[in-house]
Amino acid sequence: MRTTSTLQKAVKFVNNCKYIFSFKKNIFKKKLFLLLFFLITTISLAQSGSCSATLIVENNGNIRSTPLDGTYYSMILTNSGSSEDTFILSSKNVNASCSNTDGSSTSGNVTINTDFIDYGRNSLSEITLSAGQSLNFYVHITIPANTTVQRWSCSQITATSKNCSSYAVDTVLHTYIINPVND
Repeated sequence: MRTTSTLQKAVKFVNNCKYIFSFKKNIFKKKLFLLLFFLITTISLAQSGSCSATLIVENNGNIRSTPLDGTYYSMILTNSGSSEDTFILSSKNVNASCSNTDGSSTSGNVTINTDFIDYGRNSLSEITLSAGQSLNFYVHITIPANTTVQRWSCSQITATSKNCSSYAVDTVLHTYIINPVND
């Protein structure tokens, strides 16, 4: 029933459009309608093609161990889109959905803290890049007090476009907290 009703509405809409644009006086309106349709389509396609980026850990170093005082991951964000864009940085614990690189169970994984900083150790929350531009920044990992050692943690690092809010790039960091007694 719902499909028939929708089809009937679509046929009625098409017939109404035919009627509206069939008058000879509406030549200007026809051209205006086509021009607006063309502009809306062009803008929408141009915007969707302008959002593109890559987010990688320098030297493919997504896996590392850290002592209790923490570590740094060197990241590279590249705007491969066709216009300037600002990317909002975020981090999420994904222990439940990642797999540890040594094959161990993720049930014992721990939660760690992440901060984003630039080369001058200034805090970052977003990065603005011109088309084709890249920027290096760091994810600073710190270990909360009383965290169990000899455990893994998986953190998903995400850069979300402000131009296209549904576009984001991410990568997962696998951090192993070492036992300082064994080091």
